[in-house]
Amino acid sequence: MKNRNIIIVGGDKRQKYLKEYLENEGFSVSSYGLFDWDDDTDKLKSTIDENAVIILPLPATRNGKTINMPFSKKEITVDRLLSFLGKDNLVFGGIIKGELLSRLRETDIPFVDYYDESFIEKNAVLTAFGTLKIILEHIDFALPMGEYAVTGYGRVAKETVNLLSSLSCNVTVFARNPSQREDANIKGSKAYPITSLSSLANRFDIIINTVPYGIITEDIAKNINEKCKVIELASAPYGMDFEIMRKNGVDVIKAFGLPGKYTPKTAGEIIGKKIQEYLQKEE
Repeated sequence: MKNRNIIIVGGDKRQKYLKEYLENEGFSVSSYGLFDWDDDTDKLKSTIDENAVIILPLPATRNGKTINMPFSKKEITVDRLLSFLGKDNLVFGGIIKGELLSRLRETDIPFVDYYDESFIEKNAVLTAFGTLKIILEHIDFALPMGEYAVTGYGRVAKETVNLLSSLSCNVTVFARNPSQREDANIKGSKAYPITSLSSLANRFDIIINTVPYGIITEDIAKNINEKCKVIELASAPYGMDFEIMRKNGVDVIKAFGLPGKYTPKTAGEIIGKKIQEYLQKEE
């Protein structure tokens, strides 16, 4: 297993710690597009042998055409990278979909999407801690003295609510599903239907959105306290129209990819352990 050549292609700080973790575990690891000096495509091609393992970032690609390489001035297309690979190689990646997924299937190159249920759960915990750090950076009062609203009650919302509640914060959950509201109530939070947010919006110091569609409408924006910070955790198409929020004087903090920004070492090690477990099973 550890004789397989591992190449990390692209990524952010998480992949830098991933490289460190795998090296400490005894793997031979090289990189391409992870630093500003390792983007020689010819060298990448020569490094990939018939048993090489390729690790792509999270997300593997942001535009569907090129690999996600924020630290490199160059880029490599999905097609170009896959042209270096064969059926004996193995590709790991986070959120493998769209053109990348289609091309992997067409070429019969084995792949594993490490962004599975267990990873998502751990990632939600890291996102909650990242959210807490953002809150602390933007408030001028003691954390438990504020009023906090969380829209939605999926994994990220639950972990965020649990973390804030454990720190004696007053948290109100706004969720469509009655069973989710009941669960939030049982765990000590207030809970209301989403439709109640408009009339209650002015009471909160922080509103945290986790719902990826237009849940915070202009009617709600008009009622948000002028001192309130709205933290957007949801992915596109997001939970609000940012232009409408701006026009109504609402301060929105776009908080995307928090594990990579605030807890990259832990996030990278989580990815490393998943890949290590898979390779051990393969052996």
